[in-house]
Amino acid sequence: MKNQLRSDEKVWDTTQEVEAMLGPSATAMQWLGLWQPPGGAPVGAKVLVTASVLVMMLTVLLGGLAEVALHPPPLEDILDAVFTCACSFTWGFRILVILLRQSRVQQLVVDVLNMRKRFTENAAIIRKQYQRRALIVCLAWVAFPTLAIPMWFVEPALTKKEVTISQNTTIVIRKTPFIMWSPMETQTHPNYEILYVTQVSILIVVVSVTVIVDLFFACLMISITADIDILNNNIANMRLQKEDGFTKNSETGVKISGTWGTTYKSEKSLADKFERYDDNTEVHTLYSADTSEQLYRTLAMNIQHHQTLMSIIGDLESIMSESSVLMISVNSINICLQAFGFVDGFRPGAKKSTVLKKVLTFPAYINQTAHFCWLGQAIIDQSDRLLDSAFGCGWADADPRFCSALRVFMLQASRPLKLQIGKIFTLSRNLFLQILNTSYTIFNMMINF
Repeated sequence: MKNQLRSDEKVWDTTQEVEAMLGPSATAMQWLGLWQPPGGAPVGAKVLVTASVLVMMLTVLLGGLAEVALHPPPLEDILDAVFTCACSFTWGFRILVILLRQSRVQQLVVDVLNMRKRFTENAAIIRKQYQRRALIVCLAWVAFPTLAIPMWFVEPALTKKEVTISQNTTIVIRKTPFIMWSPMETQTHPNYEILYVTQVSILIVVVSVTVIVDLFFACLMISITADIDILNNNIANMRLQKEDGFTKNSETGVKISGTWGTTYKSEKSLADKFERYDDNTEVHTLYSADTSEQLYRTLAMNIQHHQTLMSIIGDLESIMSESSVLMISVNSINICLQAFGFVDGFRPGAKKSTVLKKVLTFPAYINQTAHFCWLGQAIIDQSDRLLDSAFGCGWADADPRFCSALRVFMLQASRPLKLQIGKIFTLSRNLFLQILNTSYTIFNMMINF
């Protein structure tokens, strides 16, 4: 991103518009202190909530490492500790990225809002369709963790291990949700109950915050995909019109409605603009009767829309890059670790509660990875349509200037828009298949170990 929002620049209050575009996830992130909508109320004391969440994640990470190092548990517990430590590190890193790049996230949101206000032709119906799609995605995203979390509460309470320390003495060791080192004796009353409730509370808070962050970026990706769909529709509908106001190839003589165009006082790009897009800055001018000029102006506007989308996707890519690479790498391992639940189900003496916990946790990580890859693939698919839309417009009846500009646009559109993370991976179906293949390879190695 070329520019960033600075504290001394005035930005209109975007709170309501951001909530309408990104849904409840934006509101939840604001209340958690994870970010401040451009021009909205300052975060203030809410930053303490974010600090508390980071402390919880750090506690789980350091506590798990300390327990494994000081009191090495059995292999099964070590795998659980690796799982919780990897999750805590990944989720904490993502939150830190958002906090450190908050101004860039704010500028990205401003650019998307300005784009939605500037390019509104044939947009209302399509954007409503994508808003409904975003609602379905949110419900599916929340459903899988909701099914898995209760088993993390119940399974430790149902799992007890009897240990004989002498010929006549046997003690019962009770598990907790996490493998964590604690400075106090964890098996005595009420220490065990206090630690259990504390860990359950940490689990609920951390998972909820992670889901909210996922939904925030997912809704942002869906909003961008909607604009690419709108651009496809506008490009495909470009047609030359007769000077007398009738479509050239129309047999029934359908009257066209517009000979008015819109030019803008400001020539600055959206990346350089921090102010609200305002209709008052428009200058309405009557187009000439030359329909070729009208068609060329329409193409120019669509090219500007495409350039804006390229800039926005590039900014989103830079914001998500490192944290997404880490998330995908860790998810490959987590999918593998939780897949052992299916194998444990066939082993004699396996505890049903432990098997069920792993089996229910497995789809949660599949769901998170699949959704991001699916949303990235949606951007690629809509971008791939741009060439077909351009070829399907009324270029055959247009003048050479329009055809020349259209060829330049098609050359640019031949490189599909995509979210490339870490400059290596592209969010797509192929990446999801690679992740599953990597997880299966690791799983195969571990099960034969």
